[in-house]
Amino acid sequence: MKIVCVCGFGMGSSLILKMSVEKAMTELGIPCDVEHWAAGTMHGMKHDIIVASEDMRDELTGRDNVVFVKNVINVSVVKAALRAHLEANGKL
Repeated sequence: MKIVCVCGFGMGSSLILKMSVEKAMTELGIPCDVEHWAAGTMHGMKHDIIVASEDMRDELTGRDNVVFVKNVINVSVVKAALRAHLEANGKL
C-alpha cells in the first residue's frame, strides 16, 4: 500500500505526519510505503491513501482516498483515522 502525506510545501508537517503514519501502520500490522510531498506535486502520482492535516481540507476536497487528521504528532489520533478509513473501504 502506498501512502502519501501532504502539506503545503512538503517539508514540515508532512514529514512529521509521515513518521506518525509509519508508526500507526506498523501498529495496525499493515505493510506500506510512506512518502511526503507538497500537495501541489501529488497530481498524477500513484497512491492508495493521502493523509493530511485538517487545514488542507479545502485543497483536497473531492477526493475519496484522503484521511484528514487533527493532530499530526499524535500517533493514536493518526492510527484511529487510518483505521476508520481502512475499515470503511474494506481494507482492514
